[in-house]
Amino acid sequence: MGAAASGNGDDDDEFRRLVAETARKKDSVYYYAAGLQASVVGASRAERTATVELTVGPGEICSAGCLDEGLAGTIADYWTSALITAVNGDRSALTTALSVQVLKPVVPSTAIRVVCTATEAGAGEAPHATARFVLASDPTHVLATAAHTKFFKPLPGQRA
Repeated sequence: MGAAASGNGDDDDEFRRLVAETARKKDSVYYYAAGLQASVVGASRAERTATVELTVGPGEICSAGCLDEGLAGTIADYWTSALITAVNGDRSALTTALSVQVLKPVVPSTAIRVVCTATEAGAGEAPHATARFVLASDPTHVLATAAHTKFFKPLPGQRA
């Protein structure tokens, strides 16, 4: 993991805090109901990335021994949404597509990292983000991936 992804530098520390604070403001019943204890361990404004770490519990693994697909989708939606919002100036966005691919098995009590990368959307462009679920101990070992596409929609009282 490079210096930017590890949270080195004042700008990256500030951006890491921005992503974490943006996520805390989200009203996600599904995410909070899952009882996940995830934290932003790194971020880079320049690279538009945020890395979240959590430990997989036995209830978060499906019968195939992989990360539960619904949980992976919930995590990807929650954290990529926070990153998209942080990258794009706190603009509101709604999901048009979210896909998850679970690739490899994982055992309970394994620390994983979710490496999220977002686009900075220009005028008329749809924001997009990806999430890679990797072992914290070996980021080349990819457990799952997700892709998330959104569109900007103004809230009542906001301009487009």
